[in-house]
Amino acid sequence: MSPAVRLLALLAAAYAAPSLDAHIPPIDAKYREAATTPLVAPSAKYYLNFTTLAAGTTNGTPPALAVPFQAFAPKVGVRWDEKYLYVEAKGLPDHPLMAGIKSWQQQVPIPQTYAGDKAWRIPLHPVPAKEPMSAKTHFMRGAIALAANGIPIFNALNNRGDDAKKFGELDDFGGHCGKGDDYHYHDAPVFLEKTLGKGKAIAVALDGYAIYGYNEPDGSAPGKLDEFGGHETKVLGYHYHAQKVYPYINGGFHGEVTEIGGQVDPQPSASHVRKEGSAYSQSPLRGALIKDFTASPDGKTYELRYTLNGKALSVKYIANEDGTWTFTYSRPDGTPVVETYKPNDRGPGGGGQGGDRPKGEGKGGKGGKGGKRPPAEPEGAKGETGDLGEQSQPGTPEGDRPKGDRPKGGKGGKGGKGGPGDPPGLIKPSPADALKLNVYADNWFILFINGKLRVVDPIEYMPHNVVSVDIMPEYPMTIAVMAMDNADPKTGLEYGNHIGDAGLIIKFSDGTVTNAKWKAKSFFKGPLNRDVNNPKVQHDPIPANWYAVDFDDSSWAQASEFTEERVNPKESYTKAKESFAGAKFIWTADLDLDNTVVFRTKVEAPAGYKPHWTAKPEVDMAEVTKRLLNK
Repeated sequence: MSPAVRLLALLAAAYAAPSLDAHIPPIDAKYREAATTPLVAPSAKYYLNFTTLAAGTTNGTPPALAVPFQAFAPKVGVRWDEKYLYVEAKGLPDHPLMAGIKSWQQQVPIPQTYAGDKAWRIPLHPVPAKEPMSAKTHFMRGAIALAANGIPIFNALNNRGDDAKKFGELDDFGGHCGKGDDYHYHDAPVFLEKTLGKGKAIAVALDGYAIYGYNEPDGSAPGKLDEFGGHETKVLGYHYHAQKVYPYINGGFHGEVTEIGGQVDPQPSASHVRKEGSAYSQSPLRGALIKDFTASPDGKTYELRYTLNGKALSVKYIANEDGTWTFTYSRPDGTPVVETYKPNDRGPGGGGQGGDRPKGEGKGGKGGKGGKRPPAEPEGAKGETGDLGEQSQPGTPEGDRPKGDRPKGGKGGKGGKGGPGDPPGLIKPSPADALKLNVYADNWFILFINGKLRVVDPIEYMPHNVVSVDIMPEYPMTIAVMAMDNADPKTGLEYGNHIGDAGLIIKFSDGTVTNAKWKAKSFFKGPLNRDVNNPKVQHDPIPANWYAVDFDDSSWAQASEFTEERVNPKESYTKAKESFAGAKFIWTADLDLDNTVVFRTKVEAPAGYKPHWTAKPEVDMAEVTKRLLNK
């Protein structure tokens, strides 16, 4: 019996109860409601109309993977064909949501229509990937799994590469809303076992393999898990497990998936309702703490209550009969402001019966045809930033995050239209089109992209700091960095008579990271022969155009990679460590004696990347950089 068949058989047996009630939230009694809807018999199939999920009959036995989702009928529905299970839902769970979020970018939960050709599509016959892909360097956008209650589960790392759970972005149930105002989890929804039963699958990854709780179905602790949080057993075959530490859920895909635009494809789209304006911004609201969220029984009226520096405020919104939404915001002084929006409902995400992969795209694998992840699109226009929206916060209220964190940007943002008097067809980039760049250097750095000065470390010595900025992508990108250790130019020593060490680590939100593929060359070495009693140094002239696109670095050696233990980075790095996932500390081969090092690399455009904006800067920053440096 194949692993997939064994998995289906176990799921069928595990859920073969005489009757199951609709979902009763695993929360305080005040939130509980009597269960009145029995689980429809296995031969049922569901479809979603505009207001509710209804049951209809069909011939044939449902696949075993459908059973976890059936436990949440009628709010979650299933249908299937020979290849795929299609899951339909509204995207709002029964449990309280949003409460406890400290790092909030003003998103609120809005019901979604994951149905019809926008249903979730899960392969019924998963195939192990020849080159499995890790969620540390892929899938920063969109969902990677679907919880049994129909709520999508996103990468544990948000679209900056940060651990969303650690930075206060999640509510008490491990979820939050993206900029598409779509609710999703970043943590394993183990609490669903209170409804499903211990040992039952709580979710299914989008490669078709089930996700279980912390233990095996028999209650035993799972054996050794692979880097994706999964393993194979005789009973279940391959499956994933929830974990109490990163990656919490599946940390990638054991099975075959297609990665397009940095997310699993196909997957459904969120309906984007709101637009930024005078009343609403997607900027972080520092000092905010979400208290609770309520919805009327008819699903028409909603309210999110929060405090801002202790002052009670709210966002109230109503679904109007004409399809528009009316929002009432509280200004910081408590006065209301009202805005009405017409939804910008995107096209299908590929959840229909056919759902074939777009031609020219391959099944995922390291370096596979899925290709390198392009910069993410603006949240809410297309997701986390994928087809679903994702929240991105610049900092925690505690101030322990690198300054300037904002959404990584790229291909998909709509940008801004030209203003009065602008040429017809002018499209300006939006802030969400930017890439997020994080840099940690021991001790100082200056960074150029395509010959243009982009970043200067504002602290040349102590304390060691993480620099986090937004960069507009301009592929291909020639990146040139000069990094300097704290060393006396005459002796090469620090603190009088000590030999220091160094290190550089960089990550762009498009997946570009420092590693041994970069070129590196030292221009200041000392003390020679490690002689601290009679120190001598060697200074080589730094080429005037070392940062230029056409500079020839072909004779330079490759950079050397070093472990975190060897570099021993300081607190600012350890607090932002998740922002550097996948990146390596680099230097020349001599981490101790090489004090000034220039690094270079070239980054090609990700597969399928095409900027949507047409606006060009009026100032040639490459020329400005030359003039500044010549002076």
